[in-house]
Amino acid sequence: MAAEGVQDPADHYKEEIERLTKELAEASVEKIQAAEYGLVVLEEKQTLKQQYDELETEFESLKQELEQLKEAFGQSFSVNRKVAEDGETREETLLQESASKEEYYLGRILEMQAEVKQSRAVVTNLQAENERLNTIIQELKENNEMLELQRTRMKDEIREYKFREARLLQDYTEPE
Repeated sequence: MAAEGVQDPADHYKEEIERLTKELAEASVEKIQAAEYGLVVLEEKQTLKQQYDELETEFESLKQELEQLKEAFGQSFSVNRKVAEDGETREETLLQESASKEEYYLGRILEMQAEVKQSRAVVTNLQAENERLNTIIQELKENNEMLELQRTRMKDEIREYKFREARLLQDYTEPE
């Protein structure tokens, strides 16, 4: 008969299995939360990327329009020189309109460049966060695999101990 202070190995393994099962459940919950957060970050990244692409497209469009306006301005200026006596007033108006449009588009381009820079910074931050979350997920997966392996080993050991116990009980109860 075992001493009072010595713990039965099967009880010890049961406690260890319970502890490992709890840790596994906690790790799984953390893994799921990290994955959900990762998905939210990916969705936000996709939205920002779409906004960034739209801003890029609008920027290119405005840039092209500005070039066209500059070209039109040049043509208008040369035409106005030829017909200066008829259109001095008209020339001034066109110049003012062109200048205000050019000023508007240059200001808009500067705003869009700032938005693009900000979007790039956000995308960079999101990529860094995504990499960090992927690292955490990988660590949780490895931890989960290690715990699962320990659980499997302990189950095998318990099976072996039960088999030995049954054999010893059988040997003990057989008449000599």
